[in-house]
Amino acid sequence: MGHIPAKKLLPEISFVTCVSNWHTYKENVLASLHNTKSDERLFECIPIDNVSNRLSAAQALNKGLDQSRANFVVFCHQDIIFPPEWTSCLFKSIEEIEQSFSVWGVIGFAGRCADGSHSGHVLEPRGEYFHPPMPKQVQTVDECCMVVKKESSLRFDESFTHFHLYGSDLCLSAIYRGMPCYTVDCCLEHLSRGNKSREWHNEKEKLIKKWWPKRKRVGNKVYTTSGSIRLHSPVVRTLRQIRNKVKTKCL
Repeated sequence: MGHIPAKKLLPEISFVTCVSNWHTYKENVLASLHNTKSDERLFECIPIDNVSNRLSAAQALNKGLDQSRANFVVFCHQDIIFPPEWTSCLFKSIEEIEQSFSVWGVIGFAGRCADGSHSGHVLEPRGEYFHPPMPKQVQTVDECCMVVKKESSLRFDESFTHFHLYGSDLCLSAIYRGMPCYTVDCCLEHLSRGNKSREWHNEKEKLIKKWWPKRKRVGNKVYTTSGSIRLHSPVVRTLRQIRNKVKTKCL
């Protein structure tokens, strides 16, 4: 009888990161994950090389999603530090959510609710972002770290071509499909803070155009950790564009 090879165990969680700086990724994400106490849960790390910035965040993360072998997929920035007990905390929080709602869309660690209030627990350069109680249902979560189930079939919209609001759009897609989003109290550290560049405003216009027709399902206003966005009608968007052009000419 021939030798029967041992069955390879599939990871229970995949960590996907769009990497523009390999040193940052190795010193933070990789180093901290290898120090986690995961209760023997298997995990895999899937870095997507984007040093040349040829990919948008949505393209890179979808590529990592396609490569992932676990059902739980964590999308994290390259400058995230995970505490030792983080994976155990995450699975306990997921179990708590699924006791009352078996189908969920996106889980995050900082976010905003449909009424504009904040929720989450993240250590960041400006201090501790801590807004209990959690788990809490939210409208959007911050892109610094997000979790989805691969079986949900959620994917990033690659028409968002930069590095802003792709996570907010993913949350709205989940909510539109009847899958609520949550923040959980599994604190992690994010070593940088976001900024509103010209690209953020360009992506904001895409978000408005996409979700205005569906505002009855997702809300008239989208609250994100980088700002609040009212879903204007096409007429209002046109008037705003004209106003901005006039302002530019006057400068």
